[in-house]
Amino acid sequence: MVSNYNAYPWGRWMKWGVAALIVIILLGSAVSSYNGLVSAEQDVKSKWSQVENVMQARADKIGDLVEVVKEYSKHEKGVLEKIAAARAEFDTAREILESQTQDVKSKLDADAAARTAAEKMINIVIENYPDLKSSAQFENLQEAIEGAENRISVERSRFIKAVENYNLKVSRFPGNIFARLMGFTPKDYFEASDYAKERSKIDFGS
Repeated sequence: MVSNYNAYPWGRWMKWGVAALIVIILLGSAVSSYNGLVSAEQDVKSKWSQVENVMQARADKIGDLVEVVKEYSKHEKGVLEKIAAARAEFDTAREILESQTQDVKSKLDADAAARTAAEKMINIVIENYPDLKSSAQFENLQEAIEGAENRISVERSRFIKAVENYNLKVSRFPGNIFARLMGFTPKDYFEASDYAKERSKIDFGS
């Protein structure tokens, strides 16, 4: 007697077809998830790069402002000595901002430290030379720095949204399964310290 299995070979092919279809669907989902995770991760890196760029641009403008402040006080030894200490703090922070190896939180804190050091120098000189604030060069640099600060706020918001999008892909089913298998892990939002949040902008005085 011929078995039903042999009598109806199409049943066997159907089983193989279903199995192959399942494999294809799983592979397609894996590839799609992988590509989506890679894209989201690259977006996070790209957005953080933009934050770094605008922080560096502001640091450069602060550096220009430091030179203006230094020029104003070059004939006053006492004022220069006070500025030198703040300048050293600024230079240390700027080195971290320019570094390619520092972590994100360190750079956010360094950005805050650079602003604080700049404020110290500005306030020291303005106390001794009130007319500095009315100079065209000072006003232009102040405007450029404030513009950079606004751009930093925008770029950091975009960075946080990119991290949110990436973390959703990593944590939501079924993407979380493929994420674990492929080595993708959630990313921190890299919030600045309380100190850095308080020093989000330079105070040019009233």
